[in-house]
Formats: sequence, structure tokens, C-alpha cells
Amino acid sequence: MTQKIRLLIALVLMSIILIGCGVQPGMPGISAPAPQVQDEQTRQLLREAQSAPPEEAASLRLEAADRLAEQGHDQEAFSILDSIDKRRLPPELGLSVALQQAVLAMNLDNPDTALRSLDFHALPPNLNQDEVIRLNMARAEAYDQLNNPINAARELISASQMTDDVDLQQSLHDQIWSLLKPTEAGVLDQAAQNRNNNFFEQGWFERAAMLANIKDMNEQQEKLFDWQLLWDQHPAALMPPRAVDTELATDLSPIPLTDQAQRVALFLPLQGDLANISRIITEGFVAAMQSAPMSHRVDVIMLDSTEIRMPEQLFHSARTQGADFIVGPLDRNFVNQLAQFPDHPLPVLALNPAEEGLNPPLQLDLSTDHEVSTLMRRTSELGYRNAMIIRSDNRSGERVEQSIKEAFQEQGGHIIASLTFRPTESNSEQIRQLLVQDAEIARTIPSRSRSGMSANISHETDVIFMVTEPRDARLIRPMLLYHFAGNIPVMATSQLFEGNPSAARDNDLSGITFIDVPWRLAEPSETRLAVQERRDNADANIGKLYALGADAFIISQNLPQLLQQHEIMGETGVLSLGHNRRISRELTWAQFNNGVPKLITE
Repeated sequence: MTQKIRLLIALVLMSIILIGCGVQPGMPGISAPAPQVQDEQTRQLLREAQSAPPEEAASLRLEAADRLAEQGHDQEAFSILDSIDKRRLPPELGLSVALQQAVLAMNLDNPDTALRSLDFHALPPNLNQDEVIRLNMARAEAYDQLNNPINAARELISASQMTDDVDLQQSLHDQIWSLLKPTEAGVLDQAAQNRNNNFFEQGWFERAAMLANIKDMNEQQEKLFDWQLLWDQHPAALMPPRAVDTELATDLSPIPLTDQAQRVALFLPLQGDLANISRIITEGFVAAMQSAPMSHRVDVIMLDSTEIRMPEQLFHSARTQGADFIVGPLDRNFVNQLAQFPDHPLPVLALNPAEEGLNPPLQLDLSTDHEVSTLMRRTSELGYRNAMIIRSDNRSGERVEQSIKEAFQEQGGHIIASLTFRPTESNSEQIRQLLVQDAEIARTIPSRSRSGMSANISHETDVIFMVTEPRDARLIRPMLLYHFAGNIPVMATSQLFEGNPSAARDNDLSGITFIDVPWRLAEPSETRLAVQERRDNADANIGKLYALGADAFIISQNLPQLLQQHEIMGETGVLSLGHNRRISRELTWAQFNNGVPKLITE
């Protein structure tokens, strides 16, 4: 049983308010005769309970049970509580009895009985939010004792979504991860494939499943980065779990301005799950600095964000070491703290977006909504008004699809149809059923499609948005051609490109236009060439982190231009200052030509 969960239950029990009770049949699982109480004070409590009003009787019996438990008589204590009908009690008291019953049952190595005591149907109705959170936490402990980490995690995930207490959320995230991280890969895979998972559960289970059985630290971090790109709005991405031993818009205030930073503090996690991601960002920052003219060389200071918990500490540490610019943090919670902190003595470039605040830092991030914005600008320029969407069958595709729908409709567009592509089903039939939802295609498409046959079909669809994994796209594109829809433009997200061009592998993608960071599409900069000489993952998906670090350096040297609304050419896109001081990234366009991406420069 995890010690952090047990500690929280103990704290819950310390805060219980004692009130009254009734009677119910005994609970199965623990059989005990009526207690033979030797302690005179305990006997007196039970005598008073027999003639007291119901709520007072409950208070007396609960106090008697507490005394017996302190004396080591857990079974007798449970027997006293088992006579109480919790459903007829005020919510606080009913929950107090249930929590104490659960602790006693687990002390007796009977977690099944603990769960029955904690069943919602056995409790008073109308528990408030805090009471439900305490109930979730207790149920998690019981499932943990039953060696059922998935259900234990589900309870804590539910609790984490019901509280606005940042410290409690962080503690719950740490506990969720302590349950899932050691769980067997097969169990995690099965949990991740459960179609009944909600968004929050699915994100946690996929995170754990992706990292299961991976011992190599670099591979772990690449998988974690891939997960974060797909789940950038998930609570575990906004507030990542920490190791158990880790310490823990309105008129905007002006940004302290420096023409060109001379001493930069990199405020990043140097321990835990994100440590290697921080290393990659740092390497990108340093590579960009070393590729710049000597006049732009800076001193770099490393500040471990796992050891600094408050903005005051951050600015004190940075100023003590002579920094005039801060890059970081990664943690969304800390970014939001900075957004509410009134006095920033140094300019800060956070690497995650912030909520609205009086004084947000600058924010540079790799979230997928930059891709959606770039897609929307292009479709507006081309006058596209009718679209279809094809996405892969995963949660990240679902989220990006929803973002595209909302953004396209906001600018006056219409989504004719959408398809969740499943490669295990008939590829041809899926694409045909999608296409015939366009009235013009349905009217003009041949009743039977034949390979090699040419036909001119009419269509109302201006563009097909593709949010798919490369392996799915290689099946989809030929089917669009097969069903005579090859003349409808296809625009894809960066998921389409694996980073290393291969004409043989990607020939079926020819004709598709897509977006990605300049780091992966444009002619290699000196920074990228320098990283490629040392690392074999510079062009992989995780390579975007090198680009993020490089752009952090570029911004530190060009802050006045950015604040004066000038665009800056970066490795992650064309950078400009947007709403709430978030830096917008206009991405680069390319098109597959004979299986090889060709940059679109017009």
C-alpha cells in the first residue's frame, strides 16, 4: 500500500466531525461477535449511545470505536461501526463512519469489505465535493491493497478533477503516477484500450503504457515528449507528476526590457521525468548560442525548477547569480503562478502557455493549436469554405479534429463530413462512405471504382484536413485517388511527416501538403547542423525540443524587436507576439512530391 495514500487517509480521519447514527445489518467479510469491552470509559460511551438521539448515538459509537482501535481491538471496533446505518446520517458523519470502517477493514487485511463500506449506495446522499474527494482517496487505498492499481488510479484521477487546490492536485498526480509507473505493461495496455475511459483516464493510461518496459533514458524521454505533444491539454501535461522525494486578460504590467541578454538563467527540471527533455532544450539553446556571432555569446546559469516552488524564490535565485533573462519554467502550474505575480524584475520566457493574468510572462510552446492556426490562415487565404476531416483513431486526433472544426466554423467554414479512420476495417469502403456525403460527389461518382480508370467528378468539398499517423495516411491517400477524389486538396498536420525523408516509404503520400516546424523542413541552419553532428534524433519528433531551445536563445537576443511587433524567423516557426504575451508560431508548408517533402516558399 502506498504510504502517501495512507498518510492522506490518516489526515482525513483527523479532520472528521463526529455527529449521529442509526442501525443496519452486519457487513459481510468480517464476522465478529458483539464486542466484549473491558475499558470502562468505552463501555460508558456505548451505554449512553443506547438511549441517545440518533446523531448523538452515532458520535458516541464512533468515539467508542476509535478508543477500541487505539487499544488494538480493530475487529471489535469494526463490529460497533457495522451497526450504523450511514445512509440516514448527515453527509459528514456518514462519511466519517465509512472512512473509519475502511481503515479498520484494511488493518484486518480485508480491502473488499473496506470497499463495501465505501460504496456510494451505502452512504448519505448529497455528499459535497470535498467529501467525494476524500471518499475517492479512501477507495483508492482499498484498491491498492487489492493489488488493483488501475482502479486505484481511476479513483485518484476522479478526485484530481474535482479540486481547484493546486497543492492537492499535484499530490494526487504524484500518487497516480506512483501507482501506474510500476504496473505491468500488459495491464496498462489493457487499461488504455478500454473504450469506456474518459479523457482524463485515457491520458494517464497512455502515458504509463508508452513508458512501460523502456529502460533507456533517451527513449523514455522521446516517448514522453511524443505523449506531451498529443496530450498537451491533459492535466498530467499541465502539471506533470513529480518524484516522491522532489520538493516541491487585463492591462498587462510592462516587461523589464534588456536589449540583449548577457546572462541567461535556464529554469528547467534537472530531476525526474522531464530532466532529459530539459537537457535537449538546453542543448538546443547552447547550439544556437555557439552558432551566433561572438557578440551574442551569453553566460548560461542552470536553475533546477524542482527545487524552486515560488516566483519570489525564482527571481531571488536568478538575480543573486546575476541573470538578466530567464528561460522557463516548463511546468504549467508555475507558469500560471508567474501570470498572477505582480512584479517581474527580470523578463521571463516560459515554455508552456499561461492562463489569463495581470502579468503573464512571455510564452513559447509546442502546442498543437499553433498548427490549427496555421491551417486556418491558409484556408482563409485560399477561400476554402467546405471541408472534410479524416483523422486517426486516437484521442489526440479527436482533440485536433475538434479544434479544427471549431476554428474552421468560426471563420465561416462548413464541415461536410468527418471520418475516424480504422485501418482494420475496409479502407476503400470507409473512404467511399466519407466522400458520398458530399452531394456533388454522390451524384457524379461512378457506381463502381476501378483502378486506373479516370473520371471527372464534381464536388463541393474545397479541402480535406488530414490528422493522421503516417501509416494511416499511406492507406488513405491511394483510396482517395481510387475513388476519383485525387483533385481535392489535402492539408495535413505535422503528424504526417516522420522527419527523415524516404521516397520509397512515402510515395503514397504524394500530393499532400502539410505543416511542420522549419527545423525539420527548411534548409538546415548552422544550429541544426551542429546538433545533427552530435545527435541522431535531431530530425525526429523529439528534435522539435532542440528547436524550442534554439528559439529561446533567439528571443533572448531579440526581445525589443519582438515587443515592437516585428516578426522573428525562428527554428519552430515565424515568431510574433500574440494575445496574453503568448508567442505565435507560423509554421512552414511542404508538399510530398514523389514521396519527398518539397518546401513551399510562395
